[in-house]
Amino acid sequence: MRTHITPGAYGSVLLERHLRTLRKAGPDGPATAALQARSAQARTLLAYAAGVADLDGLLAAARAGRALPHGTDPWGIGELARAIAGQDLEPEDRADGLALLDALLRTHGPGAVAPVHQGLHAQLAFPVGRAADLLGRYPRVPRPVREALAVDLAEPAEWLPLFNRLLPAPGLTLAEGPEPRFDRIVSGRAAPCADDRTITSIVTTYRPGPALLVTIRSLLAQSWVNQEILIVDDGSAQTAVLDEAAGLDPRIRVLRLPVNGGTYRARNAGLDAATGEFVTFQDSDDWSHPLRLERQVAPLLADESVVATTSAGMRVTGDLVVTRPGYPRHRSYNLSSLMLRRAPVLERLGYLDPIRKGADAEYVERARAVFGRPAVPHLGGETLALIRLSGGSLSSADMAPGWMHPARHAYLSAFQAWHGRVAAGREPAFRPRNPSSRVFAAPRRLSAVTAYTSRFDLVVAGDFTAPESAGPVRALLDRDVTMAVLHLPVLGAAARNLDPDLQRMINVGAVEQVMLADPVRAGLLVVRGPAPLAFTSGLPSGVRADRVVIGEDAAWTAAAEACAGAARRLFGAEPAFAPLPHTVDPRRWRAARGEPSADRPILGRCTADDPEGLRSLRGVLRDSVEFDVRILDRTAEARLAFGGRPPLRWLIYQEPDVSPRAFLHQLDFYLGGADAPGELLAPLASGCVLLLPPDREPEYGPAAVYCTPEDLHQTLRRLHRNPARWSAQSARGRDFARRRHHGRYADAVLALMRPLPRQFTPSA
Repeated sequence: MRTHITPGAYGSVLLERHLRTLRKAGPDGPATAALQARSAQARTLLAYAAGVADLDGLLAAARAGRALPHGTDPWGIGELARAIAGQDLEPEDRADGLALLDALLRTHGPGAVAPVHQGLHAQLAFPVGRAADLLGRYPRVPRPVREALAVDLAEPAEWLPLFNRLLPAPGLTLAEGPEPRFDRIVSGRAAPCADDRTITSIVTTYRPGPALLVTIRSLLAQSWVNQEILIVDDGSAQTAVLDEAAGLDPRIRVLRLPVNGGTYRARNAGLDAATGEFVTFQDSDDWSHPLRLERQVAPLLADESVVATTSAGMRVTGDLVVTRPGYPRHRSYNLSSLMLRRAPVLERLGYLDPIRKGADAEYVERARAVFGRPAVPHLGGETLALIRLSGGSLSSADMAPGWMHPARHAYLSAFQAWHGRVAAGREPAFRPRNPSSRVFAAPRRLSAVTAYTSRFDLVVAGDFTAPESAGPVRALLDRDVTMAVLHLPVLGAAARNLDPDLQRMINVGAVEQVMLADPVRAGLLVVRGPAPLAFTSGLPSGVRADRVVIGEDAAWTAAAEACAGAARRLFGAEPAFAPLPHTVDPRRWRAARGEPSADRPILGRCTADDPEGLRSLRGVLRDSVEFDVRILDRTAEARLAFGGRPPLRWLIYQEPDVSPRAFLHQLDFYLGGADAPGELLAPLASGCVLLLPPDREPEYGPAAVYCTPEDLHQTLRRLHRNPARWSAQSARGRDFARRRHHGRYADAVLALMRPLPRQFTPSA
């Protein structure tokens, strides 16, 4: 049984700051972030938000049937239960989530339980036979959850009509027999659709059992009669089920591959063997509704510009149980349903990525990058397939409520970076069936490659999503060390792709990205700061290090031991804290500047999680026509900081609208404040004149201009009216950034690879 960290290990200042940031995404932001990170440490944050100081004591009391302590927040308790049950990191987690929701209902009554928590409570109670009682007590269970539970709780005589309500007509019936319900499905009869165009359905399989026959019979029952059913056997030894399937109908062909190469290599073989004008895929243990082919081909027939479609399915168990705790809807995106116009798509895109998992998502998004999103519509309004939940499926170990395996995120970031280049016409989209090299990276967990480096001299770990986070990695590329990067995301409400510069380095093979689950060892593992360790993944780690060094950050001193404990668990070594220099690549930020660029000063700043700073800035600058004020809002907080009414003359960008580099190149002056060390190097390197409060002078010396808020207007006027003075100050700033160059950072990191005379401790 897990022992949870107490809020005191972080301190209220850090916890409040994190909660404020996460709640910007909505009241469910903190729990959503905890699920996304699958972080047991994040439960401490949620417990604190709910008014709980002792999470282990709370869980023990809930298991014992006691009421919640006085002063606990009902919403916060529900969110804590949602995170614990959804993370499912320990055998008791779902039971603990249920116990918390029982205590919430017992203490506050049904009216205090939010609809999302009512639904989760009923879902968690279903396996223990208490869902019907809760459905009677709760008036606001979300409709999809109530519908699914109504089916799963139905008496045998009522079950089939209720289940069929979740499908378009015609529904299904069940044959008699001892087999699980899924294996007894009999498709309803749909009116035949007469058309001379052929759809090839490619079904890949490996060591098939009786489930394959259910799949093939569902295709034979399609309203679209003119089809070719191509079963691609991926190197199975046995043939009995394949022979039985082949004998079901003359439209069926079996293609036998000599060796097992994985689902996507088998699908690629099917694409070459297909004869239909249209091609669709089907997993070998799923069931297609009789109208699936007809519904999906309709947009392709109606509009020549449409090149592919996908549809929705419903994930069910072998006994057709619909309820899945933590999932608010019973309908989901069915990627394996992809139907495409064969000739033009193969000509432009070529083949699926021959990896082990996830290639269908890449292929769909590649089609959208090439042909445009409207050319690949998703038909999400009807359930057109039943997707069998099984431990052997490609996604079963990679998905949980609110969570996707980090390797899947890494693959997504990699292929989206390549797709961006494809969409811009900078690289071809076509990929051969048997590529000799990759055009974007694939994590080890997903790749078909088996030979990998198991030891690195250096692994650099940290959150690599922020702009210029690639700088420290680039600084080390030309040093004589073997190196990998390990992305440890800071707890956040939404997963983000890696910094584009770093992703390019990974995609071209300049540096390898490893996952926490990968079995690798590092001579030195450097974590760029404590923040990524504060609420890190609770899953087992395969990464081990001879030495671990965590970059010091005074803002995290209170949580140093909690972060060090996470490092011990993840990397198997006692960590040391050390000051690491910050770095920026001046060449990447340089702009051609001669003098101030307009008839009035253009000034601004990048902001993240600083509403008080923004309000203070408005108080100083007001809505003056004398200054052109621009803000790059990285966390969608600027409008909130101003109560939804920012100054009329200010120009506020969201980060997706403009890159940090392009934003800085617009400015003459950059307004600094309490920015973290290193955050002001990019403005200096870009040539902005940096304005700081006087107490920052010991850090930046002649690289910045120092003034109080009262002196800001006069300082701006004086520098803007004297271009030579402005240019000289800009040059001093650029020189300061150059002297904090990559070589300085690389030297400091490599020095840590030598034996340390003592253990470092966090700065006070």
